[in-house]
Amino acid sequence: MSNKVQIGLLSPFFQPIPAYEGPARDLGVDLVLVTAKRIDWKRHEVDGLVYDGQAWEERTVPLPPSLYNRYYGPKPKVVSRLETIIGRNKIFNHVTRFDKWEIHQLLAQSGLKDHLPATAPYSPENLGWFLRRFAQAVLKPASGQLGNRIYLVRSEQGVYYLHHGTKSPVAHFRSFADLVLGLEAAVDSEFIVQEFIHLAAVGRRVFDIRLLVQKNGSGIWQVTGMLSRLAASYSYVTNLCQVICPAEEALDRAFPGANLLPVLKGLSLKAAQAAETSLGSLGELSVDFGLDEQGGVWIVELNAKPMKSTFAALGDDLLLQEVYLQPLRYALYLAAA
Repeated sequence: MSNKVQIGLLSPFFQPIPAYEGPARDLGVDLVLVTAKRIDWKRHEVDGLVYDGQAWEERTVPLPPSLYNRYYGPKPKVVSRLETIIGRNKIFNHVTRFDKWEIHQLLAQSGLKDHLPATAPYSPENLGWFLRRFAQAVLKPASGQLGNRIYLVRSEQGVYYLHHGTKSPVAHFRSFADLVLGLEAAVDSEFIVQEFIHLAAVGRRVFDIRLLVQKNGSGIWQVTGMLSRLAASYSYVTNLCQVICPAEEALDRAFPGANLLPVLKGLSLKAAQAAETSLGSLGELSVDFGLDEQGGVWIVELNAKPMKSTFAALGDDLLLQEVYLQPLRYALYLAAA
């Protein structure tokens, strides 16, 4: 029986998560994959998959002293129940799918309002206001959809153009009433309407900057990784990404000498702190920034379960190892607290 500290990975799936094997070896901890159906609530034990630095093996072990929630969605019921056993705030990432309207409101109340695009719940009335005010508006689901259902609406000389991922419109309408009817099949009350930001470009590709913000082994938020996503040349949406490069490279090409990274880092840390204050125990998230053509900085989105594998595209093995190591460091900190 190992005497190493055990770190729990709370998951809906009873299968190994190989990405954390190397970080667990480096940190000298055992991983315990915990699924709700295999918990013995009376004995405070779990029939888990244990990674001891060499292999995954099914074992019955005590519930780990801290857990990293790997469910996707709102706070799972199992988290609340586990907290009655191992203690409050011993499980992090309570929420792993943010509501964009909720996030917009809490960030607006935390001193970040000047960096937020105007946003409102979708309704025909709100869409009409945005088009009168800005002539363009973005429609997107309030809950994450991996960028699959992001629409752009443009008003130009009394004609309304609808875009779905591409700079070329997919439809046009001769009246606002026809536009609303045309949107009914694709857009509902679960969408938001948002000010369209004219993103800066590298070459002919608009880009965004993603910062991965994680808690370290002392429980302090820090920026672990940064990258830039360059959109396809035919798209206004960076989710349709064809190139991933270091954030510094994209910023230097678009705004030479501007030194914008310190601003982005500071804003991302404030955003992480604001999200945790309102939503409960978090340990990592990513912040997507858009920069307009004048260098203005906009917080486009917060991601509660960031895809750390995206950083593999940068070809930096040490960085990739670090982004997976950091959650385990924080879990170890919680285990000892």
